[in-house]
Amino acid sequence: MNLLCLPVLVGCLLVLLAGTSGVEFTQFQLYVVHVDNRDQLNQIQELVQNGDYDFWDVPRVNRKARVMVNHIDEIMFEKFLEEHDIDFDPIVENVQQILNKERKTNEEHHRRAKRDAGAKVTVDFDHYWTLDEIYAYIEELAATSEMVTAFDIGTTHEGRPIKAMTISRNGEVALDRPVVFMDAGIHAREWAGIMSVLYMIHEFVEHSEQYPDQLDNTDYVIIPVLNPDGYVYTHEKNRLWRKNRVQNNLLCAGVDVNRNFPAMWRFTSNACTNSYAGPEHSSEKETVAMMGLMDRYKSVMAMYVAVHTHGDMILWPWGYEYDKYCDNWEEHDQLGKLAQQAIVAVGGPEWEVGNSVEVLNYRASGATDDYAYATGARLAFTIELTGGGYEGFDLPADQIGKVSRETMEVYKVFGKHAGSLTVPVVKN
Repeated sequence: MNLLCLPVLVGCLLVLLAGTSGVEFTQFQLYVVHVDNRDQLNQIQELVQNGDYDFWDVPRVNRKARVMVNHIDEIMFEKFLEEHDIDFDPIVENVQQILNKERKTNEEHHRRAKRDAGAKVTVDFDHYWTLDEIYAYIEELAATSEMVTAFDIGTTHEGRPIKAMTISRNGEVALDRPVVFMDAGIHAREWAGIMSVLYMIHEFVEHSEQYPDQLDNTDYVIIPVLNPDGYVYTHEKNRLWRKNRVQNNLLCAGVDVNRNFPAMWRFTSNACTNSYAGPEHSSEKETVAMMGLMDRYKSVMAMYVAVHTHGDMILWPWGYEYDKYCDNWEEHDQLGKLAQQAIVAVGGPEWEVGNSVEVLNYRASGATDDYAYATGARLAFTIELTGGGYEGFDLPADQIGKVSRETMEVYKVFGKHAGSLTVPVVKN
């Protein structure tokens, strides 16, 4: 057996343990890896692509990357890095300690919320919302605002609804205005991306008079949580879970829905890895639900935006192969740089803008952005929000508002540009 496969087996065992209680990460250590050049990056990418360790940062030259390693694999992991002259530092001996801190913050909020509960859904951005809170807010907006329509687009493996919503000054989206199509939460543990979309929804609906450039000529179709089963699982069982919750075999659960779309889909044989693409493309209920919704609006889909955390990046197609740019890549790049400048103007970091494969240094087949572009979206972006905490996607709750406000600048630039386009939308 290849020793590098051992972490995957450990992950499978954790899935079994999670059946009755929450997964604990007391036996996992967090490392920071320092990548100084392209050769080192290529070596690190072997670990990333094999799925043997859980990387929480995208490895890039002259950037730090954090990775979680089981204690029993530390010697093997450190030996690999030393052999390739890659510097590293262990920074947290017990990963569970940092997860407990986040859990405590959320539990304290929910105790206060229950004590102070009223008839109206409480809207704040100082805690991570549960799925029930998100769905209640969407339904309340649909019931109280003429701009919002909410509806189910499918049901998950565990029987939860997959909810979508539209925002339009005209009420219904009548296919006569450019549409920005967005989703968040395809990767279950990326809570901050979901919160940034909820912040945008709150601003557009409850303060709509402040956003004429984004709302007067543009409609929005949004899936706030594309992976409800996984999202609930991260709140209740395993904070670090990424995939959906379909059972693949006796040991392993979950498909990476962002590898399951029919856009240059590639089969991955190991169902235990974080990036398992499924037994075939479009095998997952979440995938089918989003494809159906996109098909409904594709004739006016000016822009698609996939919201992820983390990394401070604005990425454009193609992502399935090296040295392949989408036809109108210059338009993508120019718009991405406008959004980059808008973030800096409000005091945020300078996000990196570029082709997905070139920035990430790995291929991602079957991803939503490639699928949306192939389906007809004139512009298709994946954004990776600013991270925080020890893992990046565990942004501390007291930073949700700040990061959401900065990311709102991206949404404003994108929405304004989409509204300047004509329908039916055609690519340059």
